[in-house]
Amino acid sequence: MMRLSRMFVGAFTAAAAWGLTLTPAFAATNTVTVQPGDSLWKIAHARGISLQSLESANPSASANPEDLLVGTVLKLPTTNATESATTSTTAQQNLYWMEHIINAEAGGESQEAQVAVGDVIMHRLANGSYGNTVYDVVFQIADGHYQFSCVPNGYIYQTPNASSIAAAQKVLETQDDEVPGALVFYNPSQTPASSWVRTQPTITQIGDLVFAK
Repeated sequence: MMRLSRMFVGAFTAAAAWGLTLTPAFAATNTVTVQPGDSLWKIAHARGISLQSLESANPSASANPEDLLVGTVLKLPTTNATESATTSTTAQQNLYWMEHIINAEAGGESQEAQVAVGDVIMHRLANGSYGNTVYDVVFQIADGHYQFSCVPNGYIYQTPNASSIAAAQKVLETQDDEVPGALVFYNPSQTPASSWVRTQPTITQIGDLVFAK
């Protein structure tokens, strides 16, 4: 179970951290036409480029992303092989540790609960203070303690089951969010009544896990 702290983590944009696949480098003159259901994040993710670089190449679109219209032609920023290789490695590591943290914390829970645990990791990653990768969040130490008890007890290193792997892929490949705003989760049966986390605003309970802000 998580060991929770009032100090939350993350220093990377969720969009940049969620990327999983890459495509070959694109020339600066390349463009893409917005399709139904597209967002700047989805376009950046599908092409293995960072959201920030896509926004920088299209300042008018990034200023009003909610007004992104079907048929809009966007410029694709230049990237290079070194940048692509680095991003690919980070994406693989993010997936690896997402699979492991979900398995360690919710391997026996439903797929919905497993995805929700992954969402909490991503919320912390996007929070802006404690790390650039899923690994950083999982192994973060605050007030002298790991934030997830599965790290010191070794459960984090167990081989993920198929359900946890599928949940990790879903978390990192989509923007679906089972528990918007959740930064903590806990099992009431394993959490002392005096724990501060019980005073946090509850978002929902899925299976044995309560998700809160």
